[in-house]
Amino acid sequence: MPSKFRLRYVFRPLIQIIARLLVKIKVTANIATGMMVFCSIISFVFLTFFRNFLIFSIFVFLTGIFDGVDGAIARLNNKNDGFGGFLDSFMDRVSEFIIFLALLIEFWNRILWNIIDMRLIVFISLVSSMMISYSRGRAETIIDADFDIGLMARSERLFYIFITMIISFFIGYEEHFIFIFMILVVITALYRGIKIYYMIKREKSN
Repeated sequence: MPSKFRLRYVFRPLIQIIARLLVKIKVTANIATGMMVFCSIISFVFLTFFRNFLIFSIFVFLTGIFDGVDGAIARLNNKNDGFGGFLDSFMDRVSEFIIFLALLIEFWNRILWNIIDMRLIVFISLVSSMMISYSRGRAETIIDADFDIGLMARSERLFYIFITMIISFFIGYEEHFIFIFMILVVITALYRGIKIYYMIKREKSN
């Protein structure tokens, strides 16, 4: 069964308000998707060039918000076309890669506990995050079901980065937060993969 604990349910009222306002000024779902990617680029700029975790975090949060807004606009306009869905999914991966690239550059020369290279931690986090999203999309092409399983889906990943990097702006410990993030996304990727395997196996046997 898909997870009932998703941040999109918490932020749905805010996303609906923003979507309605944007629809009134003729902003399309694809434009909102472009705004999402633009926010991720701004987050990249502020972390990579200014090393400002606060502004970086704010634009990561906006990336997550616009990730929901584009779908909400499409539903309000009754335009859930195939291309829009593909573009949204594709740009989701692009925006997430941009954010992780910013983190990779920021932590390039850092070592956690004088043992673990932070580049490895960020890389593992990126691959695991992509696998979480890929496993759901691939599984949905096999059987008709909702495979939104596990803790760290895209919204939760972006929100975790938003919250922890704001905390890091004030008190530090960003390496520790990213290490915990890596553990969470790896566990989620493994859990989702195992659950999907058994769901598909059970479906095929019926």
